[in-house]
Amino acid sequence: MRGGDKRRVLESYDTLGGRVYDVRYRSEQTAKYDVILRHMIQSTGEIVLDDGCGTGLLLERLESHAVGIDLSHGLLSKARSRLRDRRRTHLVQADADRLPFREAVFDKVFAVTLIQNTPEPEHTLGEIRRVARAGSEIAVTALRRSFTSQGFRQLLDTSGFTLRSLVGDEALMDWIAFMAP
Repeated sequence: MRGGDKRRVLESYDTLGGRVYDVRYRSEQTAKYDVILRHMIQSTGEIVLDDGCGTGLLLERLESHAVGIDLSHGLLSKARSRLRDRRRTHLVQADADRLPFREAVFDKVFAVTLIQNTPEPEHTLGEIRRVARAGSEIAVTALRRSFTSQGFRQLLDTSGFTLRSLVGDEALMDWIAFMAP
């Protein structure tokens, strides 16, 4: 993505809206969440960040205290509706490249279908590292059409993460990386 494309992505998701987003992407996203949640054990005492939370499909499956951020007001509106009864879940309209949190806050960070929509994925991943606690677990996905396996690995390495495993399930449209900061 080129630097000026962030506004285009925001406008696209706001125009798409939460209802259409769910109809179009729910099954694809759910398949990724199934794989991710099989690899990452949940604990109710954790603080979790869903970076690029969209309509809150992952957040409704989490048992912990969670914060979801998204740049799109349209997608967050749907997430607010979906999650209105969840007292331990908070939503914030924010930019993944400028996370509004102090350092070392989150025990787990999820960034599903996010980095290919950012102008500088290295910077986005740096922000994820900044807000993750030492010893935290991080799951990041990248669309296969945007990244080769080698390109994705190289991006993660240059961003300073320790790659624990990379899932390249042919049934998924994404690579899924499980990492430590």
